[in-house]
This record gives sequence, C-alpha cells and structure tokens, in this order.
Amino acid sequence: MDLFLFKALLQFVGWHRRPEGVGVGVKNLFFRGGSWNAELGKALEFRPARNAEYPARHPLGPSALTHGHRRRGGSLGPLGRLRFWLAGPGFGNSAPSKEASTEAGRAELLERVLRDLEVHNAVLVSPSLSGRYALPFLIRGHHQLRGFVPIAPASTQNYTQEQFWAVKLTLRSAMASEGREGEHPSVTLFRQYLRIRTVQPQPDYGAAVAFLEERACQLGLGCQKVEVAPGRVVTILTWLGTNPRLSSVLLNSHTDVVPVFKEHWSHDPFEAFKDAEGYIYARGTQDMKCVSIQYLEAVRRLKAEGHHFPRTIHMTFVPDEEVGGHQGMELFVQRPEFQALKAGFALDEGLANPTDAFTVFYSERSPWWVRISSTGKPGHSSRFIEDTAAEKLHKVVSSVLAFREKERQRLQSDPHLKAGAVTSVNLTKLEGGVAYNVVPATMSASFDFRVAPDVDLKAFEEQLQGWCRAAGEGVTFEFAQKWTEPRVTSTDDSDPWWAAFSGACKDMKLTLEPEIFPAATDSRYLRAVGVPALGFSPMNRTPVLLHDHDERLHEAVFLRGVDIYTRLLPALASVPALPSDG
Repeated sequence: MDLFLFKALLQFVGWHRRPEGVGVGVKNLFFRGGSWNAELGKALEFRPARNAEYPARHPLGPSALTHGHRRRGGSLGPLGRLRFWLAGPGFGNSAPSKEASTEAGRAELLERVLRDLEVHNAVLVSPSLSGRYALPFLIRGHHQLRGFVPIAPASTQNYTQEQFWAVKLTLRSAMASEGREGEHPSVTLFRQYLRIRTVQPQPDYGAAVAFLEERACQLGLGCQKVEVAPGRVVTILTWLGTNPRLSSVLLNSHTDVVPVFKEHWSHDPFEAFKDAEGYIYARGTQDMKCVSIQYLEAVRRLKAEGHHFPRTIHMTFVPDEEVGGHQGMELFVQRPEFQALKAGFALDEGLANPTDAFTVFYSERSPWWVRISSTGKPGHSSRFIEDTAAEKLHKVVSSVLAFREKERQRLQSDPHLKAGAVTSVNLTKLEGGVAYNVVPATMSASFDFRVAPDVDLKAFEEQLQGWCRAAGEGVTFEFAQKWTEPRVTSTDDSDPWWAAFSGACKDMKLTLEPEIFPAATDSRYLRAVGVPALGFSPMNRTPVLLHDHDERLHEAVFLRGVDIYTRLLPALASVPALPSDG
C-alpha cells in the first residue's frame, strides 16, 4: 500500500494551553496553520480545523488527525471540538526527515509531537503505513494513550506476539480503570495515594504500607517490611535482575508529608482535588508522593512490556523523612536488611523547576540545628541591671545575622551561584522570661543552619564558639542536629552511573541543571554509607510549592514524569559490571 494515513483521536485531559498559543520552547509550532518543528531541522505541516456543531465541552473532547499525501481528513467525521491534521515526513508539504528512517526515530518523533502539544490520555487510530510510527511508539513504552485502534497497520511483522499482548493488556487495563471523565489510571492511583493521611506528627503509616503491599501484589514484586523503630516501617518492593552478583539500583521515596494549615488551602489538602485545568491539589503532590507513584507506574509499564534487566531494582518507601529521618533512613542504613540490598546507586527526591529545565541534585547542605543559651543577672525590670542574659544573647544573635547577610549578598552578587552553594541560617525560635517585670536569668535563641558542602565543618564550629565567647561569659551552644558527613555524588561524564542517567536524559532531550540541594533529604544517609545518590523529581515548568499552601501538580507533568522514569530505569539497571560490584 502506498497510503500513509495516520488518524489519531486524541482526547486531552489536561491540555492547559489555548489553541492559538505557541508551544513553549518549540520552534515553528502554530495552531492556526503553519508547521511544527521539534529539533528535526525541517518542519512538518500542521493545521487545525474546527467543528462548530460540537459544544466546547463535548464528551469526546478535542481530536486530532495526522495523515500522509491522501489527506483524508474528512473520514473521521465530526470527532469533537478541535481537530488537527499533521502531514508525516515526506508527505503533503512536510519535508523528509532522517529521523523518520529508523524505528527509534519514528517513535521519538511521535512522542515529541504529543509531549510538546501537552497531549495525553489519547485514543490512537492507526491504519496502514501509519503503523510504522504508532507501533514503535507503543512498543517502546510511550503510553500517554487511552487506547489504541489498529486498522491493518504496517510493521506488525517487526514485533513478537508477547510484545503485542503487553501493549493490549496495558491499554485494556487503562480503559477499564478510567473514571467518568476518562482519567488516566496512573493519575487515579496518584490521587488515591495522596488521600492517605501520612501527615506529621501522627502519620497513618499503616494505611500507606497496606497500599504499597497491594501494589507489590498487583505488579508481581517482592515485598519486605522492616520495622526500624516502633511503628516506623520501611517497605521494600523488589524487581529482581538477571544478574544477582551486580549491585542494585535503589529508588527511594518517603511516605510522610508535612503538616497543613487547612484554612489557607483552596481545597481540602487530603481530598486530592483536580480542577478543570488538570491541577491536583494535595499535600504531597510535589513532596514526594508523585515520585513514589512514578516509580511504581514506570515499573508496571516495563514489566508489562516483558523487559528484564541485569541489575535488581529496589523501591524503598521510608518513614519520617520530614522530621529528620532519625527513625527512618538513618536507622535503616545501619541494618543488615539494607546491606542485603547491595545498593550501588540511588535516586531520591528533588525539586520542581519553573523553567523548561529539570534540576538534579548531586549533594546537599548539612543541617545544623543550634540552640544558643545565655545566662546573666536577674532582677526587677525597673532597674538598669548589668550583664543580663538578653544583652549577651543580642550580641551573639547580631553576629549570626551579620554572617547571614554576608552569605545572602554573596548569593545575590554572583548569578552563577545557586542557593545550595552558600550557607544559610535563620533564627527560628526565641525563648526566655517568666513575667513582664522580671529580668530573666536565662534566654536562648535557636537557629537552623544549612552548611554548604565545601565548608570546613571544624572551622565553622570554631566560628560558632568565637561568636559565643565574644558575647560574654555564660554564653554556650548545643546541637539539636549536626550532620558532619557531607558527600558529593559524581557528575563527571566518566562516572558510569552519571553517564547512564545523563545519557538517558539527553536521549529524551531533557535539559539538566545539576545543583546542590538547599535543604536536607534522606540522600545524605545513603551517601554517608557510600551509595552515590541523585535527587531528581521530574517536574519542569512547575513552581516550587513543597510545604506551601495549595501544594499542587499538573497531571500532565506527573504523567510525563512516568514516561521519564520509564526511560531512566532501563539505562540505570543496565549499567555494565563495575569494579565496585565485587
């Protein structure tokens, strides 16, 4: 057959861009006729059509048509509010493309078209030669689709029966799981997890563990529970690799979330409300239940496609990260169950990035929580008493805040510096006094220092001592928390783990911004015991809202994160044997 007809009914659940808008970061993408170019070097013809007979909220939603030189755009009939057609490379006014000459290139092209248009949850109708694009797209794991309708597509002989069954089963499961509004099943699972109230200081860890056990059963994964402290369980889900002698890939996430001030939220923070634009409001959407479900859904896809990798993949879901990890990861890394995992490399949480780039964290600042106490002469507040606790505390507080201002100016004056590269400090608590008319004998101030990894920690502690001595006698300090093991994970191209991670990101054309994490995560415990770890939460074009009121995440960003992990995990789990593997 000489016909290249590629018909796609694309139902957009969260297409949050106006039809006449231009795609962010994409050249030659026009919604009123013109062309689309995603680093192909040449453009594809791309035009819209409107069906005035259908209401804006038609149940089928917007639709799209891509085709070849016959341009049978009318054959789909009135499909919905919007209909697009896209002429494939070499057809219509579209230029030929070398990328379309390979299976991988065709899959990547179609994936980028959907991604850059922010299309997901689509039904793809694929007749004839369009199968040369649709089938590689499906087989390679680009599953931002609601369903797939093959009409004698070409290229079927290139795949095994098992591969087709994997695609059919995955999509059948997706279709069966959708709600009334056609929600993607991964989003449904995400919202279900968000509704579990694992909020500090009384997190419902039992419900979270039960949820994870159910996921393990559904995915055919091993499940182990390790109680590191009373009521504090680390849940481990394991996908065994083909070579148990190799070290494993550890995918870490924490199950707890920080408290909320419900009166400041637009929606119940544990309802997982999704608005008309596709934003999901809930505590934990960014920090970090999104990543937990992205891990699980990526593994689901890869297993459904029949993949096996040399290295074992462990997913660890740990408690109490939001309160320092002292009854979570800090204890877990000291246990024999952790040693048995043979972790060679780990991924953990990162942060959203409001730009097109993705932030990846290779180290983090050391948290020092310091309480400075001052003692002095008490007395009646009507007198000018000398050598009071307040005077001496004022001096040391002034010294600390002067240091803070110096670091702030250093950060602001150098555009190349990021927050994690300087030491921050904030005064978080003042205590003292018993009555308005009594000068107290003791007062204290508490500070949260986040010490940059290149700082000499011994010298920094001596500086603290110097500030206290300068304030006068009776001024001392103590640590509520003191981290002294700053470690840096290599981001050198010669490092095999970084090469695998960054290489997969490059293949996906993701822009990475390596940084030092400005706060603290469980990665510090992993790095301290010799496990290289990267902090990565794939949320670009997203404001940083962790711990904030109305914490939220767009479902399209969440689903793209699943796609990203689906590409990352094979690369990491296939890193060749290393000397450190033993």
